[in-house]
Amino acid sequence: METSNEILKIRVKPGQIIFAEGDDDLDFYIIEKGQVQIYVTSPQKKKIELMTIGEGESFGEFALLDKQPRSASAMAVTEGMLIKVSQAGYNQLLGELPIWASSMLRSFSKRLRLMNEKVRSNAAK
Repeated sequence: METSNEILKIRVKPGQIIFAEGDDDLDFYIIEKGQVQIYVTSPQKKKIELMTIGEGESFGEFALLDKQPRSASAMAVTEGMLIKVSQAGYNQLLGELPIWASSMLRSFSKRLRLMNEKVRSNAAK
């Protein structure tokens, strides 16, 4: 059910990949119902779970903040409903924040991306 060009509700099933590490899309998601697992893959192709998140939580913001490919993958753990927010919708939300808050969020995403890389590297050892 589309509510605007910027926001779309999508239904997901267990095991469905929402986005994969390295993808270039810039959408972010809010979990309305269900659970989503965020994970990275080691150089040996081992899946390393970073977290499982649930209703009311969001994910995928990093790509919007730093315009870099996805640093992790997201997969539905349970059946659920997600609110998918486009780059335009997200930019509108960010436009309501002071410039310093936007800058702080970019710095935060950079640190978390580095953490993802360290986790992946440690798994390879």
